Amino acid sequence: MSARERKITYEELFEACEQFEKDDWAYDEAWVQAKKFVDWRNLDSLPLEEIENRVILFLNRWACHLPTQTRLAERIKDVYRKSVPFLQALDGEAIQDIDFDQKKKVENNEHRNSRIMLRVFQNFYSTGYHFRDVAASKVLHMVNPDLFVMWDTRICRAYSVQKSPKGYVYDFIPLMKKKANEVIESYMKNKEFSREKAVKALNEFRPLKTLAKLLDEYNYLTYTRES
Repeated sequence: MSARERKITYEELFEACEQFEKDDWAYDEAWVQAKKFVDWRNLDSLPLEEIENRVILFLNRWACHLPTQTRLAERIKDVYRKSVPFLQALDGEAIQDIDFDQKKKVENNEHRNSRIMLRVFQNFYSTGYHFRDVAASKVLHMVNPDLFVMWDTRICRAYSVQKSPKGYVYDFIPLMKKKANEVIESYMKNKEFSREKAVKALNEFRPLKTLAKLLDEYNYLTYTRES
């Protein structure tokens, strides 16, 4: 059975997340530190030194291979600033519930959620200095951890997803929505919980970690580390 077709249960998800936290190659502590000590919702206001020493360093610990340069730090701030209205339009959205066709007004124009996500992904994808699709997914996850799921080349290969902005928004993210709901349904069935109670329990399984982050850890253990 292909990775796309294989259903994920909450037990499999939890087991993968427990293994992830013990895996030295997963750099779980780097994520925790970046989550706690970087104000991702205000990247455009951070000093350049903090962008270099915390944001770029975090991305490089996760193998993004970015140059530690002031020019890149400036560019990240500029891209974030340009993306703020679109990111704000996605506030409150979560991977399991997002309606990709819902329209919202951003800068006096109506856009579907899918188009808004594509816009912000393309913005970061175009940052330059080797900052491409993997780094874009990581930054967007840190900015909106309920919605954006990180990816990498091996995860794309496993799910047969094209590694591009459109591949991320129109294929990978809808697939992750499907996987999130598989996990939720398995939890509801096993625990006899309501959907609301199951989602709350899943998001509280690990401190700081959302369901979108748990899906990333499952993907990493199942496809990145096993490849």
